[in-house]
Amino acid sequence: MNLSLARQHYSMAKENQVDSASQNAFAIKLAMEQLIEAMECLTSAKSVESKELHFETALTRIYLLQKCLDFEKGGDLARNLFRIYEHARQSTIKITHKKMSDTEFQKTIEFIKIIHEGWDEMLRKE
Repeated sequence: MNLSLARQHYSMAKENQVDSASQNAFAIKLAMEQLIEAMECLTSAKSVESKELHFETALTRIYLLQKCLDFEKGGDLARNLFRIYEHARQSTIKITHKKMSDTEFQKTIEFIKIIHEGWDEMLRKE
């Protein structure tokens, strides 16, 4: 009886881990989508309020993506993603202060889009 109960708890715990990982993966995917949208809107926003909203959204999503990285398990991949996210953060600040061209900023957006496509493809395979 105790063995059966232990197996049941183990199965439930394992299922919860999978659900949690799945939810985390979805949250990262959503953060990337919101980041891309905010960065794209940042260059076309006309009002100060709109620019501030997109600026804050972009920086918040970048921070979230950086905080989700696991440097112990992710190794070089995590470090490289951190560098790309950091580049996106610095580019977002520069474009807001008009210290970067729209063309250069578009390249940064393309980097994030490539990461998003890879992440999306990985999730579809699961």
